[in-house]
Amino acid sequence: MPTRPPHYRRVADDIEAKIRAGEYAPGQQLPSVSEIGEIYNVARSTAYRAVKELHARNLIYGQQGQGVFVTESE
Repeated sequence: MPTRPPHYRRVADDIEAKIRAGEYAPGQQLPSVSEIGEIYNVARSTAYRAVKELHARNLIYGQQGQGVFVTESE
């Protein structure tokens, strides 16, 4: 039986799918970590790990005091 990916990876995968589908446009601000936690019904720490995962995938970037935004497509 295949193991399910960790919660943070499922959240990151879902947000990535929304970015690729155009639901989050390049330059658009993503919901805050707290809001992501509420949307996906996960702990704030899980939402934070999902955001870090999206950073690692080069899909988003953070601006100090501004929030997190979708990167411009190549």
